[in-house]
Amino acid sequence: MRYLIYGNDLYNQEIINKLTEIGFVYDVENPELIISVGGDGTMLNAVRNNLFRIDQVKFLGINTGKLGFYTEFLPSEIDKMVEFLKNKDYRECHFNLLEYTLINDQEQYTSYALNEIAITNPIHTQIIDVYINDIHFETFRGTGFLISTPSGSTAYNKSLQGSVVHPEVKSFQLTEIASINNRVFKTISSPLVLPKYHFVSLVSKNYENIFIVADGEREHLENIHTIKVTLSQKVAIFLTKKEDDFWIRVKKAFIE
Repeated sequence: MRYLIYGNDLYNQEIINKLTEIGFVYDVENPELIISVGGDGTMLNAVRNNLFRIDQVKFLGINTGKLGFYTEFLPSEIDKMVEFLKNKDYRECHFNLLEYTLINDQEQYTSYALNEIAITNPIHTQIIDVYINDIHFETFRGTGFLISTPSGSTAYNKSLQGSVVHPEVKSFQLTEIASINNRVFKTISSPLVLPKYHFVSLVSKNYENIFIVADGEREHLENIHTIKVTLSQKVAIFLTKKEDDFWIRVKKAFIE
């Protein structure tokens, strides 16, 4: 198998030496497997920087960070990882990506995110008309929105009191950030979990000073008036242990 190592290079030579022994080939140009060495942020970057070949690669994580929600092994377990790969003792988990399109009067730009896209205005109250499947749902006033995948529901979304959603539930979640609610202005004030094939359009006459951040990376497109988001059919494929369980990961991350 051809592979590439992404992230912390402290363990690169050890990984390369041990994978060479089982016939794996280090290949920067055309890898089949991307091994991310770092934390969840490193893995998000690995996925984002390989979106152009997302259909041809799989991902595996070694955790040198803190939480490690997307990782399978510690640096002390490199030998176990090698055996895991040699014996194909894994299952493939398919995580659907978010698809988002930024639109202005001249062009539109489409990209993808594994965890989330955050749309926030730190300068002034943002007014956004929210459409679900082209039907007007609400007029929002506040800081902005977070839109997340099930696999990303335990990240920023959870800190906003959003729902934790199992990745096998093919959906995406729209969560308000600091909405203004009073007798004059009203919003749903609750996270919305939408099924696949539904789409959300966030329309504003003034997106000036807006921050659009997808998996930690800011997008830059001027004079935007519409942001469309849906659950993509594209997936990031992760190699995980056969005994892996999403709820055990959640428990270890937040309760134990």
